Amino acid sequence: MRDIEKINEDALKENDAIKKAILRGDSDVLKFYDNAVVFLTGGSGFIGKQLIEKLIRSCNIRKIYILIRVKKNKGAIERLKAILDDPVYDELRKEQPNFIDKLVPIEGDSNELNLGIDKANWKKLTEEVNVIFHVAATINFRESIITATLTNVRGAREILSLAKTCKNLKSVVHVSTAYSHATRNRFGKEVREDFYESPISPDTLIELAENMDKEILSAMIAPLMKDWPNTYTFTKAVAEELIRVQGEGLPICVVRPAVVVSAYREPCPGWVDVKNAYGPSGIVLGITLGATHIVPGRKDINVDFIPVDIVNNVNIVAAYETHKRYVAGKNQIKIYTVTKSRTPFSFGVFRETMNNEVRNVVTSKTIWYAFGYYVPYQFIYLLLTWILHYIPAFIIDGCCMLFGQKPRLFKIYEKYYSMSLVFKYFTSNDWIFQDANTLSMYNNLSQTDKLIYNCDLATVDGDEMTYIWAYGVGRFIVKDDYSQRKYAIRKQNILKIAHFVVFPLYLYALFKIALMLFMFFSTIFFIIKSYFV
Repeated sequence: MRDIEKINEDALKENDAIKKAILRGDSDVLKFYDNAVVFLTGGSGFIGKQLIEKLIRSCNIRKIYILIRVKKNKGAIERLKAILDDPVYDELRKEQPNFIDKLVPIEGDSNELNLGIDKANWKKLTEEVNVIFHVAATINFRESIITATLTNVRGAREILSLAKTCKNLKSVVHVSTAYSHATRNRFGKEVREDFYESPISPDTLIELAENMDKEILSAMIAPLMKDWPNTYTFTKAVAEELIRVQGEGLPICVVRPAVVVSAYREPCPGWVDVKNAYGPSGIVLGITLGATHIVPGRKDINVDFIPVDIVNNVNIVAAYETHKRYVAGKNQIKIYTVTKSRTPFSFGVFRETMNNEVRNVVTSKTIWYAFGYYVPYQFIYLLLTWILHYIPAFIIDGCCMLFGQKPRLFKIYEKYYSMSLVFKYFTSNDWIFQDANTLSMYNNLSQTDKLIYNCDLATVDGDEMTYIWAYGVGRFIVKDDYSQRKYAIRKQNILKIAHFVVFPLYLYALFKIALMLFMFFSTIFFIIKSYFV
């Protein structure tokens, strides 16, 4: 059984070693970023937050311009302050109390022309920026094709427009996804670190999104999307084509991470953004709370869960590597894939870890016994959804209404069901992702840079990653106090007994009710039939 205190202790030692390596001053990557000015989109998101933290903690960055849109009547400065309240910056705040002075918010929006940046700020960026990280994207899998196109495709075009006018540009990193070309016609096949044929011209798709009605465009694009599961992966594929064509001549690369989950080591084990409760971490959250118990998927499928700190190490090193290649006259646009294909981690092993070891870090706020099962068949999944989720939700919501409280559990289960179906494509199908470029980039680093910027997913133990992820969900999303861990474990033991007592009675009651309903409707049927005969 793993111990979270031991993991935290080991992480502290590793991070201390990284600090010493940084202070030695012999890192080639750090020299590249010395006194650099960075422009970042997506700084308010999961990847962006940890990228800011690692850049400032490890590099002598002069300034980071962060594109931030006005939201809920909050300006860019106000929103930046809210972003910096995230616990991801807790350790950085202790080490560098004035790190905020290096962050400059730029009001804008990645789905607007010129990124929504005014002329004065645009000019400032073109004069100062050396490195661009384009992380912003709409990751809503159910997003309309218009919004997904304007954000993911046109946003990439506007980034290139900015890059082409930057007078001191060294490198551009465009963050895509490993699933941009993990299409239906490639199930079980290799997905190379290469550009594939685009389903539609980027310029054509942008023009259609700018001028066409949403319903009409959706109907028009549907045949082109037949191999893609959603608008997110589809528009990411088109955006890569835009990078290939319009990024020619620029020092630019593409990074393709798979499913990004909590930090493995940096800045601390388990850090995860609260907003991730609506993504893959929501599945872990539901199981560890004892609220949800089934996930659609196959146990033999390899799931590519990737820690956010490894992803950002790749992003940081990819910018350096791209500049180095560009200076050497190598202008081919490289793609760096970040997946666990070389060290496969199956969905079945993930489930076993969740059901066994994770119980040691289960939150004290659990509402029932925590367990989970994968279900490969849609009919069985729907049946179990009713038995394990919807019917208990009706009962609990009914009790809430009797006591004058607002019913909410059924709505939560509806959202979970919708979310789980979205992820079913990725937990029920398999691809073989090549990552030779990423591995080669890592192998070419000095020993110092390998320590500071670990890009090798072979060093990430899948079981331990899952354990840390569940711990992080409890600590950073549920906000649980882990000094109450002994109480949480005792509570789970009691709930386990209650589950194995109550659940058979519950199933028996359902059986009796179903039998009564069957007898009732059978009687009605025969009465009606005899009447007409």
